[in-house]
Amino acid sequence: MKRLAMAVVIKEGRVLVQKRHRATSGMVMEFPGGEVAEEETGTSAALRELAEQTGLQGLTHAATYTNVNEYGGRIYFVVFRAQNNDEPKSIDSSRQQQFYWLEPNQIPLDDFYRADVEFITQQLKQYSVQPSLA
Repeated sequence: MKRLAMAVVIKEGRVLVQKRHRATSGMVMEFPGGEVAEEETGTSAALRELAEQTGLQGLTHAATYTNVNEYGGRIYFVVFRAQNNDEPKSIDSSRQQQFYWLEPNQIPLDDFYRADVEFITQQLKQYSVQPSLA
């Protein structure tokens, strides 16, 4: 079974989501991420995939969650906090990437896999809520 790691990047209460082309599925919405190599942890794989896919580096690690995806493989959701000036860049033009900073309630759940939806609905809100300025 493949182990997968998703980088969940939070900035100013919004979540980084990418729309990209997959040869088998066409355009899909997803968190940046990919396979965990044998020698990697879920967190280190998410950091590597994030840098490879978006150029983002040096973000603050907030938490790592794990679940089993619908194919029976382990999936890691690694939450990072970005600074105001951190912006993703399209690294590979063949992916046809577009990046969006979305509030959690704007994420199109129907476009995500079941394990992603569980993470979004059960865990994400606690990281994306803006602290009160009062």
